[in-house]
Amino acid sequence: MAVTLKDIAIECGVSYSTVSKALKDSPLVTEATKRKIKEKAEEMNYIPNNSARSLVSNKSNTIGLIWPAVDRVAVTTLASQINEAVKKAGYFMVVSIDDPITAAGKFLELRFDGVIVFDEGEETRLPAKITNNIPVVAYGVERELDYPIINVNHDKSMQLAVDTLMDKGHSEIDYIGDLETKDIRQIIKKETFIHYCEEKKVNYRLIDSEGLSEEVTSNSLRKFLANNTLKRGIVCGSYDITMGLLHHIDKQAEKPMIVSYDNIKKFDAIDTPVYTVGVPSEKIAESLVQMLIKHIEAEDIEEEQIIQLYPEVTYP
Repeated sequence: MAVTLKDIAIECGVSYSTVSKALKDSPLVTEATKRKIKEKAEEMNYIPNNSARSLVSNKSNTIGLIWPAVDRVAVTTLASQINEAVKKAGYFMVVSIDDPITAAGKFLELRFDGVIVFDEGEETRLPAKITNNIPVVAYGVERELDYPIINVNHDKSMQLAVDTLMDKGHSEIDYIGDLETKDIRQIIKKETFIHYCEEKKVNYRLIDSEGLSEEVTSNSLRKFLANNTLKRGIVCGSYDITMGLLHHIDKQAEKPMIVSYDNIKKFDAIDTPVYTVGVPSEKIAESLVQMLIKHIEAEDIEEEQIIQLYPEVTYP
């Protein structure tokens, strides 16, 4: 049977109220009594009943993250950094890989305090029956939603990527990315790359990675390289796509210059020099969590619906 506050109170010879206050670090309880109660709670394997507490306070101190993929290092890295930011804010995070509407509905049903969702387009738009009842913040591109969205300006990242290659003398550039996706973030990258290369009179070629994972990209490039050679300047749509490319770099007579989307520290661990563009992932995580906490802890908050973060180039 689960240990209760009443059980601890009896063992310590104090009141139920004193135990409750002590376990919440209330200044109304002396340090000596707190220590005694906490030690007894630990000894008795007491586990707080947060479900019961949330019914009283209408607050669970839990945030739900709707995760789009489990096979992509870039997404996993960002999710881990969001979790760290959530913990620093005094909350607990639960991850769901279910479809966004089902996941958000379950988070609402479980009385979570807020939701973070990766916005990929209309299929990930959360309905008003959910967003009217639980704070939501999205990570994606600038578009009209009923809840705030963190826009990391994928278009400007692609312009930075092309400029970085042009500054090094490259006038022919390959773009390796998921060309058939419905994910609006990937579509923005591809379309911006095309338009910016045309504007700058750069010869370009699009190479379909056929997905966003390292393995799928490597397999796709194996087929492509059977009859083609990569240009000396390459833009990759993500960290995982870059890692798929690196499986084949040693076979190139000349090593290309690579600029990759996803400004994450994982690039520091690889031997091949790679320039990276984008908003640092730690900054994205902090911005998402800070925005969500503001909406959780304040009523009728007036904030811009679209929060702009701007990319930067990181040199190898």
